[in-house]
Amino acid sequence: MHRHVPPLVAAMVLLLPSAAYASSGSLPAALSAGAGILALVSAVFLLAGMLSLARLAEGAAIADNIHFGILGVICLAASVLIGWIGRWAPDAFSSEHARLGADLLSVASMALFGVYFVRVRLAMSRFLKRLTGEEQMLVAVVDPDAPVED
Repeated sequence: MHRHVPPLVAAMVLLLPSAAYASSGSLPAALSAGAGILALVSAVFLLAGMLSLARLAEGAAIADNIHFGILGVICLAASVLIGWIGRWAPDAFSSEHARLGADLLSVASMALFGVYFVRVRLAMSRFLKRLTGEEQMLVAVVDPDAPVED
């Protein structure tokens, strides 16, 4: 596990206001809407970054598989939108159906991200196995944190 993940998770748990509101049972609409807006803005930036990466790395393993990541971001954004529809248009469908749809889209998003990262990792692994010893030393110079193999 990466060394920055545990402190990041601890900070998120302590800083998120959801724990405080979970005990009261009611959640202010402004907090929920703000979280949804933040999620959509984040999805837009993530999608823009992925599209620029696809253009930059055209023909590379990352760009060949980026459509999985793009679909994952679209699923996340759709999950937020379905949650809003369920909250502000209750006649469209029940809140339970909205929550189920949002949860299923989140699961689909995680699965698509998983496929993307596994495929890119496999492609990078194949690429690194083909490098000669001299080329591996060049990679170690470019990335000073990379472990040096003897």
